[in-house]
Amino acid sequence: MHTEPQRPSARATAWGGIAFAILYVAGVMTMFAGTPDDTNIDRPARYTADWVKYYADSGNRTTALIGAYLLVAAGIAAVVFGAHLRERLGAAGAGGSGRIAFAGTIMLGTLTIVAAVAVAWIPGAVAFGDVPAPQGELAGFAAQLGFGALLVGGGMTGALVLMAAGIGSIRTGALPKWLAWAGIVVAVIVGALGAFFVPMLLLVLWMLVAGIVGLRRPFAGEAATAA
Repeated sequence: MHTEPQRPSARATAWGGIAFAILYVAGVMTMFAGTPDDTNIDRPARYTADWVKYYADSGNRTTALIGAYLLVAAGIAAVVFGAHLRERLGAAGAGGSGRIAFAGTIMLGTLTIVAAVAVAWIPGAVAFGDVPAPQGELAGFAAQLGFGALLVGGGMTGALVLMAAGIGSIRTGALPKWLAWAGIVVAVIVGALGAFFVPMLLLVLWMLVAGIVGLRRPFAGEAATAA
C-alpha cells in the first residue's frame, strides 16, 4: 500500500482561494480608504464636491490605483481557485457542480475586476493620461458602478460558487460536510445581503478556509491505492 501525493496542479490552484481572500481584503481596504461616505448623497451638489475634492488629492489617487491592482489580482485568483473546485468536485463525481462553481468564479473574478476599473479609472486617467478630473456629477457617481459590481454582482456570483460547491460536496464528500453546509448558509446570506458589504467578508472567509482545506485534503481516489 502507498499513498499517492496530491497532484501539483491541484495543490497550486488551491492557493487561489487563500490569495483571493488576502488580495480582496487588502484591495478593498486600500482602494476605498478616504473615499467620501454617503452622508451627503441626498444633497447632490455637496456629494459631488466631496468626490471632486477626493480626486484632487494625489495621495487618494495613488491609493485608489494600488487598491485597484490588488483587486484585479484578487479577481484572477478567484478564477484560479475555481479551477481547483472544478477539479476537486469532478474527481468526487460532482462534475456538474464543479463546472457551475468554476463558471461562478469566472463571473466573480470579472465583476471584481470591473469594480476595480470603475473606481480607479478617474485616478488612472489623471495620473497616466494627464487629463483633469471631472468636475460635475460624474465625479460623484462614477464609483457607484464599482460598488454595485463589487457588492451586488460579486455577492450573487459568489453565492453561486458557494452553493454549487456546497451541494456538490454534501452529495460526494469532495469538501468536508461542515464546510459544505457553511458554504450553503453563507451563500444565502451573501446573495441576499451582499450589497451591505459586511456579509461579503463571510464569502472571503469561506474562500480562505476552503483554500486551506484544499491544500491539506486529498482528492477522491488519491488517498490509498494498491501498490
